[in-house]
Amino acid sequence: MAGSDRLFFVKDSSNQNTLDSMFKFMASKETDTIRSRVLRIKGRDVKFDKTCGRILDCSFEEICGRPLWTNDYIKLSNTFHTIFIRDIPVLNQKTKSEARRFIALIDTLYENKIRVVASGDVEYWNIFQNEDISLQERLEENRMLIDDLGIKVSEQGSLDSSVFAGDEENFAFQRTISRLTEMQTKEYWGKWKDTH
Repeated sequence: MAGSDRLFFVKDSSNQNTLDSMFKFMASKETDTIRSRVLRIKGRDVKFDKTCGRILDCSFEEICGRPLWTNDYIKLSNTFHTIFIRDIPVLNQKTKSEARRFIALIDTLYENKIRVVASGDVEYWNIFQNEDISLQERLEENRMLIDDLGIKVSEQGSLDSSVFAGDEENFAFQRTISRLTEMQTKEYWGKWKDTH
C-alpha cells in the first residue's frame, strides 16, 4: 500500500472516497467490526468514533483539537498499528496548540513505527505556514509566556528574542515534514511488519 500509492491526500471528495476505500480494505483484514471505542488513559476516558481492531480513523480535531499529549499518543501507538488522520488544516501561529499536538503526535507515531494515512487542506509539506502575526499579538503572547514562566523583567531581555520567536518550533515543523515524508515509504511501512 505504501510507496507507489499515496498516503497523504489533499482534501476533496474523490480523495475522501479513496481514504474510505483504504480504511474499508484494511478493516477487512481485522477481526473486529467498525465501531466507536473508548480508551482509558491515566484515569481519563478518551473516545474515538471510528475504529476497527487495531486501526483508528479520526479527524484532526479528534486527535489534535482536544487536550491530548504524548502519554495519550503513546497509548494510541500501543493500541493501533494504523491511524487515519483526516482534515488536517493549515497550521500557523493562531493554531499553535494544535500544531504542537500534531508535532508530538507525529513524533510519537514515527518512533513507534505506526502507519499513517492522512488528508489535509494542503499538501503535507505546506501544513505549517509561518503566517505573520502583528507585533502587538506577538508581544502580548510573549508577555503571557514570561508571566507563566515567572521570569523577572530584568531577566527577560527582548520580548522578541529567538526563545519567543519560534525557532524551536520551526525546527520541529521541518522534522515533522521530514518524518511525514519517510512515513509514506515502503521501507517505513515494512518496519511495522518487522516489529509487530
